[in-house]
Amino acid sequence: MKIKFFKNSTCLLTLVAFLFLSGQAWATQETPIKFPKQEGSRSFDFEISQINDQAIKKYSQGLFQEAAEQFKKALILSRQFRDPGQGILHYNLALSLHKSGNHENALKQFNSAKRLSRGNSRILNSELMKMHECGFNPNILCGTNVPPSMNIEGSH
Repeated sequence: MKIKFFKNSTCLLTLVAFLFLSGQAWATQETPIKFPKQEGSRSFDFEISQINDQAIKKYSQGLFQEAAEQFKKALILSRQFRDPGQGILHYNLALSLHKSGNHENALKQFNSAKRLSRGNSRILNSELMKMHECGFNPNILCGTNVPPSMNIEGSH
């Protein structure tokens, strides 16, 4: 009886380990980006930076919808002031939307973040952004499996 239990528990442990490891690529722990003090000769607007910090705090508390609303507010201001942090804000908003399960809108925000990244390597090398692109575009070949929640009808 002990041998049978040992075999079953070994299979169970193997299965759990496999599921854990296969989900690791998707479960990347990307976090919102804080504004640096200055980028080149342009300073970031203090009010926008404060809103971004408040949104990051909400994100870290797991309040992803509230964080998304704060990031949207900061984006509206950043467009008005032509702030250099728009790429960061789009990226942060995309992360919040992703965590909220709103993957289609997250993809739009990731695309805007990439376009406005100003060479930010955290944005340009984002694994989540790549996964969103793979999940919604059948023409992009992915090296990893995209979770079913990322596929929309007709994408794969």
